[in-house]
Amino acid sequence: MIGIAMGGFLGAITRYLFYRLVESRVWQPKIATWLVNSTGSLVLGLFIGSGSLSIFWITGFLGAFTTFSTMALDVVKEIEDGKWLQGGSYVFATLVSGILLFSFGYILMQ
Repeated sequence: MIGIAMGGFLGAITRYLFYRLVESRVWQPKIATWLVNSTGSLVLGLFIGSGSLSIFWITGFLGAFTTFSTMALDVVKEIEDGKWLQGGSYVFATLVSGILLFSFGYILMQ
C-alpha cells in the first residue's frame, strides 16, 4: 500500500508538471492530456512486456499519471460546444495512440 501511495504521489506531481510544460507551449489542455495518456500507455507496455509487475510503477505512478477522467471531461466539453467531430476525433486519437503505443512498448520488450 505504501508503494502504491508513493507511486501515486509521484505520478500526480509528474502529470501536473507535464501539463504545465505542454500547456505553456501549445495552449491546448487536450494535447497535454493526450500526451500524458499516450506516454503512459507506452510506459505501461514497456513494463508489462518486460515482465515487471511493480505496483509502485503500474498501479501507483501510472495510475496517477494517466487520466481517463480528464479526457472524458474534454470530450464532454467539446460535445456541449457542438463540436461533435472534434470530440469524436479526440476519443479516436486517444484510443488508437494508446493501443499502438502500448503494443509498441510491449513488443519492444519481448
